[in-house]
Amino acid sequence: MRVDPRIRRRRVEVRRQEGRRRLRVVVGVVAVLAAGTGGWAATESSLLDLDRLVIDGAVHTAPDEARVASGLRRGQAVLDIDEATTARAVEALPWVERAIVVRHWPGSVRIRLVEREAVAVTASEVGTSALLDRTGRVLGWVGGPPPGLPVLTGLPPAGPAGAALSSDGVAALSVAVALPAELRARTVGVAPASGGRGEVELRLSPEGMVRLGTPQDLDRKFDAVRAVLAQVDVRNLAVLDVRRPDSPVLTRREGPTKVSTPRVG
Repeated sequence: MRVDPRIRRRRVEVRRQEGRRRLRVVVGVVAVLAAGTGGWAATESSLLDLDRLVIDGAVHTAPDEARVASGLRRGQAVLDIDEATTARAVEALPWVERAIVVRHWPGSVRIRLVEREAVAVTASEVGTSALLDRTGRVLGWVGGPPPGLPVLTGLPPAGPAGAALSSDGVAALSVAVALPAELRARTVGVAPASGGRGEVELRLSPEGMVRLGTPQDLDRKFDAVRAVLAQVDVRNLAVLDVRRPDSPVLTRREGPTKVSTPRVG
């Protein structure tokens, strides 16, 4: 006997409604059990164990290195994971500036890395070059200075990845980062001044040195350097002193010369 299509559709809809009612009952029972047992049903269920850890944004950091640093392990309860503590552990890695840890139910965690940027390079303990970020943190060692990065000289060899520069190194680094492109192209090294006191010098190519003083008022000092280099014959240059940018002094091997430059500012 052929069943009317309208009756068939009605029977299918009735079975679907019964299935939805059974599902609501099961969910309600689980919720009651969880509340009545201090959350045991929710927290101890293997459904909420960590079974997937995803690392995003890893360029210089090996994903496995980030997984190990996180301290997370397969099978632990996702609800027990402290996102802030995990983030701090991953941020201890040399290249990691920030780690964002997010739990995804029922059983996965995603860690997004924001990595540091190499802005300068200096000599390392083993004769290679150490990459530095703008805070003076050692990011890692490379065989030689990458093109385009300023070189810090006159410093003790940098330590291993994760180490930090001395205060003199940080002062030189702040100058190196601020160097305009045209001065960077003529600079072979940025170094602490021999007298200390937080002063910084530029070693020029092919010869000569710029005495900047402390890393303050750098824009005016750089303007003074550019003005002198643009209008003065710098052959036999020994020192260009712009510690007072409105009155630079150029010293050649024969003797000192005061250079008149347009007033900056």
